[in-house]
Amino acid sequence: MVYSDLIFILGMFPIMTIISLFDRSAEYKNLILIVCSLLFFSWGRPFVFCLIFLSVILDWIFGLIISKNRENKALCGIVLALDIIMNVSLMLIFGQNILYNKVKKLSFDAAILPLGMGYYMLRGISYVYDVFKGNCKAEKNIFCLLTYMVSLHFMLVGPLVRYGDIEPQIRHREITGAKLNQGLNKIVFGFGKVVLLAGVFEQIKLAGLNGKEITTLGCWLGMLSFLAQYYFLFTGLSDMAKGLGLTNGFVYPDNYTNIEADGLFTGMIKSFNTTVVDFFSEVFCCKKNMNKVFTFVCYILCGLALSIWYQAKVNFIIVGLCAAVLCILEKLFLERPLSKLPDLVKYIYLVLTALVIFGGLYFDSFYGYKKWLFALAGVNVKYTLSVSVKSAVLKNITLIVISFFIVCPPAKRAFCKIFKKLSQKSQAAYGRVMITKTIMTVLVFAVSVITLAAEYAA
Repeated sequence: MVYSDLIFILGMFPIMTIISLFDRSAEYKNLILIVCSLLFFSWGRPFVFCLIFLSVILDWIFGLIISKNRENKALCGIVLALDIIMNVSLMLIFGQNILYNKVKKLSFDAAILPLGMGYYMLRGISYVYDVFKGNCKAEKNIFCLLTYMVSLHFMLVGPLVRYGDIEPQIRHREITGAKLNQGLNKIVFGFGKVVLLAGVFEQIKLAGLNGKEITTLGCWLGMLSFLAQYYFLFTGLSDMAKGLGLTNGFVYPDNYTNIEADGLFTGMIKSFNTTVVDFFSEVFCCKKNMNKVFTFVCYILCGLALSIWYQAKVNFIIVGLCAAVLCILEKLFLERPLSKLPDLVKYIYLVLTALVIFGGLYFDSFYGYKKWLFALAGVNVKYTLSVSVKSAVLKNITLIVISFFIVCPPAKRAFCKIFKKLSQKSQAAYGRVMITKTIMTVLVFAVSVITLAAEYAA
């Protein structure tokens, strides 16, 4: 199950939210959250219940062992290593199906989503790692640790909330009207990103990267749409995750930030999946003031770990290493000269580097990637633009324009500034702005539900 399923958005979520309001105690809310999360995570596969309980119990035991044997550094290191091996093995076997992908009867692809298992695995490792480092105390109450591990609020797309930061909220939190309002708004607009915007760019991607009809503009627009599709899919699910947390009383950081020109390619990497990138950077000691050799080694290890975490495939590993190399070049040589360029040039640089590097994620072979790369320059291409790509763009031009305002920080800030000025003119103007926002929210939700229902019916 995912957040954008109709059975979740119209069934499980409202029922879970209403039931959680029956009692103000955190223990009651945690119980409801655990039951609903286990149902959400193991939908259709009861086997996952056993897997989850086994891994949580082991994480809990490992944390207690480290806490009681802090003076024995060797033993603590071995226990941490065992926890890492256990969690990584669970992710590769049951999340990425690395052992059984050719045997259908043993396939677990339908059991656990790869990214869902990746975040689950990282939460287990980060908890034991933080106990090892002394960043948080070992949790004696396994019920609290279970709430942290299985919470559906950060199951699919994070954020990777550290146990020491979330533990006070697990033991005491309140659901207020402000949290409910903010949470519902985030859920609705995140839902719209996933269903409407990601869906639009998927259409353009399929038309533009059609191997039977290769065109120059089709390759450009197709790959841009590929990146846009997964950007809106990820950020939309992240918005829904934060909204779900707010409706249950939790407050935690965003898992993405705006892509700013000043951050260059390194900043763009950090803006996407921020909490996960920060964790790997911390583990591999990617600090500001390092010598060149140490910088190279740390960034390569971080890029390698991130790429395997996303998907243990050759093209993902190559893309991760290439991204790490460019980050190294920016840090050591390119940052100063690039920072002097106009913002427009920086954004062009970001688009080109993102296309060339992350375009490798789309292709399973170097032949396909090379063919697409040549097509960008018009080599071995008969036409500039196909009818299918043109039709897909024109048919969805309104949503494409809206997407531009969402993803481009200067345009987004200008739009928000206009709305803010209008609302400050008078009390009546403020009321009209709020009514307009409410109508837009309802409209986005209604259109998203209808679109998703139509896809199911088809």
